[in-house]
Amino acid sequence: MLGALALGASACGGGPATSSTVEAQGVTVTYPTGWYATMQALTPVTSPRQVLAVASYPLPSDSSGADGCQPKEALNRLPPTGAFIFGWEYGGLALPGLRARDFPQRPKRFALTGFAHYECQGPSYMIRFRDGGRLFQIHVAFGPLATALTRHTVLRILDSLGVASR
Repeated sequence: MLGALALGASACGGGPATSSTVEAQGVTVTYPTGWYATMQALTPVTSPRQVLAVASYPLPSDSSGADGCQPKEALNRLPPTGAFIFGWEYGGLALPGLRARDFPQRPKRFALTGFAHYECQGPSYMIRFRDGGRLFQIHVAFGPLATALTRHTVLRILDSLGVASR
């Protein structure tokens, strides 16, 4: 479960920490100072399992504000200029209608495509990919006034993803 995650800071250069890294279940992601990651599940869903929750604003501490598979409280907190990154890992393709070919190889650089209104995330960009024999689906939601810098920061965060092979 996500409660066993480890959160650590990593310094860039020799100065003060300018980013932090969170690791859970063989997935690591680095995010800038002033952004937030949670080690707690934001929904009660266990399959697929949550492996990523990073935002430009403070996130809820648990799943009590969820609406089924939707991290509703986290989405309700999304400020007009903010961003929220939320991802699942599909283990064994247990959900009907999903096939490995629905998850292309991880790109060298992520791009924000596939914007739609999704059942578990609402209006967001969806990115599916496979890496290290694992299948991931990540959603990115922006506030209506999110800047180009915020969008660029999200892409940097996504590009920082590290995945341990299974």
